Amino acid sequence: MLDSAHFDHRLAHFQQWQETPWGRLRYSIVEANLARHLGGHPLRVLDVAGGNGREAVRLAMRGHHVTILDTAPVSLAEAEQHASAQGVADRIEVRKGDACDVPELFPDQDFDLLLCHNLLQYVPDRAAVVRAIAQRLRPGGLLSVLGPNAVAVPLETAVRELDLDAALRALDATSKHNPVYAADTPLLTADEIGGYFRESGLEIVGHHGVINVCHLIADNEIKHDPEFFARLEKLEHALAGRAPYPSTARLFHLVGQLPG
Repeated sequence: MLDSAHFDHRLAHFQQWQETPWGRLRYSIVEANLARHLGGHPLRVLDVAGGNGREAVRLAMRGHHVTILDTAPVSLAEAEQHASAQGVADRIEVRKGDACDVPELFPDQDFDLLLCHNLLQYVPDRAAVVRAIAQRLRPGGLLSVLGPNAVAVPLETAVRELDLDAALRALDATSKHNPVYAADTPLLTADEIGGYFRESGLEIVGHHGVINVCHLIADNEIKHDPEFFARLEKLEHALAGRAPYPSTARLFHLVGQLPG
């Protein structure tokens, strides 16, 4: 069980991050990545650890019905307020609960799409979480997982921070499959999570990247310039699905499908 008080305490800081250029990029790129896999009809979506609902509301505005599951009550209240402000409260439901309890929380309900974004780095047994939530996918349904990419650390450390020794240590750790950390949080790899997909019976149908160059640009001020940001966003969207760039993006985005 995640510490809900910790995430509620950090909500204000997280809201500020969501409004930064790099925060806006994260959401727009993920939305575009998902759009490559979704049809035009409304879907039943479960957003696991959906927090304050920014992703869920975006999907609801596209006509989908989204249940947000989270352990943090203050974040869930914020999600309801955001949904109401955007006029989609009728397509948003919130539930308090833990990711590992998804099969018990929704015993008679299967979903077309499951989101598990920026959760797995915080849980002790990532494979168990993937197995648990995948049980609530309908045949043909999709699981979307987003996580911080350990492979990106050497590049960012060398280019942005100019710390070549730390970059080499991170490279050695990644190549030897040793844990890589950021602020005491373990980072992940698409290979690791892809293995959990396959163990849960899912076929990987998409490997995208989220934020390939923004984090390498040390000048944060220029990212607030609307003209520069528009060109940056266009480039980031182009890189997100074009090999080999997803492999070194700051966040990896995997989409798996349950055969149907």
